[in-house]
Amino acid sequence: MSYLVDSDFEKYYSLTLDVSDLAEKMPSYSQRFRAKPRLDKWVAPKAYFYASDNYTGKEESIPDITTWALGNIVLSPRAFSSLKDILNSSGEFLPLLIGDETYYMFNTLYVIPEEYVDSTNAVEVVNSGVHMGQDSVKFIDSELEGHCIFKSYTNKLTFSFVTEEFKTAYEANSFTGLKFQEVS
Repeated sequence: MSYLVDSDFEKYYSLTLDVSDLAEKMPSYSQRFRAKPRLDKWVAPKAYFYASDNYTGKEESIPDITTWALGNIVLSPRAFSSLKDILNSSGEFLPLLIGDETYYMFNTLYVIPEEYVDSTNAVEVVNSGVHMGQDSVKFIDSELEGHCIFKSYTNKLTFSFVTEEFKTAYEANSFTGLKFQEVS
């Protein structure tokens, strides 16, 4: 079973990077990660959590894991410590400074090969006139061994998908912050 992961913006604070700090540290930075390595030029920018317009809570609620720029998951120090070994083979960890703690943005580099994607029932997704990729695709999970997180060309390498292994580890550690949409 595979899942598309997204932040639970209603229950938890959202993450943003300090744009001025980012521009000062990495002037040529581009938000389009698209499964390309970044670690060699990465300089840990400041970031912070805030209550977005979608947040429905009354008190501060910081997630253990969230997303940033759609497809990049961001891990708290506790989540990083627990998940780094199962994520390591599929990408790289980019440090972020939040207060006096180091969080890690996981840049997913593993892209599932197209021959392991079943597009038989695929539907093209268009949002406000922009082609966003395909929905209703299936991934051949048996071909994901050793990769519990991945990207796909079916959605233009935007979102990250995770396997049951990741979801099980997330739940076993009682982590908060993500929503899992079953890929079917």
